[in-house]
Amino acid sequence: EDLSQAEMKQWYQRRVRGRGLLSFTVLRRSLRTMGFTADEKELRGALADCNIKAEDGITFSQFVDIVLIEQGDSFDVYEELMSGFTAMDIDRSGKITAQSLRKLANRLEEDLSQAEIDDMISEADKNGNGEITHKEFIAVMLKTNLFRGTSVNTARSDKSDNFP
Repeated sequence: EDLSQAEMKQWYQRRVRGRGLLSFTVLRRSLRTMGFTADEKELRGALADCNIKAEDGITFSQFVDIVLIEQGDSFDVYEELMSGFTAMDIDRSGKITAQSLRKLANRLEEDLSQAEIDDMISEADKNGNGEITHKEFIAVMLKTNLFRGTSVNTARSDKSDNFP
């Protein structure tokens, strides 16, 4: 069964116990306890694929990457974020605008001022065109507490500058 972000965070924190980082040995033992069967060679290969040096210790973000690889579903976070983007892209233009946020807020009966909507747009809009692309949306969402410490395989999101 796939682990949620919160479950992975709890698992990681219980194993770190103030050390800050997981050792390779603790990572391997943890993955076995979680039901994954990668042997040492396979695990070292997975770490190398993620550009992780085991001797430096394993951060939470790296732990998530390894768990996702072991689960065989490295695009969960990307798909979750894209689902959120799609929900906000009301006119299906591939962009989130102040107008689409206003429509969404009205549908959800959320009382947002124009200043609040403008702040949301400006926080994510890195190129200053007044629109949020899926890449900008993913970048800003990864900075929130919900996804902090998570990385997304950008190879998938970089395939095109256009929305899927």
